[in-house]
Amino acid sequence: MNTSNKNSVFFWSILLVTLGGIFLLRNFGLLDFHFPVKIWSWRLIPLIIGINAFLKGKNMEGVIAITIAVAFYIPDFLTQEQVKVYFKLWPLLLVGIGGLIMYRYFNPKFDAPARLLKADGSDFDYLSETNIMGGSNKKVFSKKFEGGQINCVMGGAQIDLTEADLAQKSALNIFILMGGLELRIPKDWNVHLDALPIMGGIEDQITKFPESVVNPDKKFYITGNIVMGGVEIKRY
Repeated sequence: MNTSNKNSVFFWSILLVTLGGIFLLRNFGLLDFHFPVKIWSWRLIPLIIGINAFLKGKNMEGVIAITIAVAFYIPDFLTQEQVKVYFKLWPLLLVGIGGLIMYRYFNPKFDAPARLLKADGSDFDYLSETNIMGGSNKKVFSKKFEGGQINCVMGGAQIDLTEADLAQKSALNIFILMGGLELRIPKDWNVHLDALPIMGGIEDQITKFPESVVNPDKKFYITGNIVMGGVEIKRY
């Protein structure tokens, strides 16, 4: 387990133990408190995703998810008249998310994991794909594929890696929101899944092949979040 995953596990375990203790004391009348807002709602989903993303160093996912959660929690603190004015400003949320995506486009290292370098200082091949209400189809031929970032928001992507080979360390971070991703990979890649599906799923066709087919040295890490979407890993 890498450092970012350890940080995430440690944070959520401490949070759950703390919340469990607080509610237990409340149930026995040793604490008397109430929340000023309705905490238990769908807004917890982007909030949890955002916190988890920050813990794993995925800044863009964290900013977008937490911004969405906070934007919908704010009305609980406003009067009815203020709420009417507030919801007239909702297009600013789209402007902000669009600006962040544009910023990341011109500053690719903003949300990129640590990257290995060749002896001459140049980068290994790196995939950066963002689809919003659209789709893409790409084939990668790199013989030292490092991984990258794929974002699909109400859209999809089909990435063919069957002609690629892995770098010493290769990790693909994904963020799927009401969309889909199809990954075609060589059948001998040793895929390590660390993605969090929320009302979504991820499927690896490794079950169609005997264990002896997988090469333990070809490690390919897939991390990220899948919300109301799906990821399918096809092996060839």
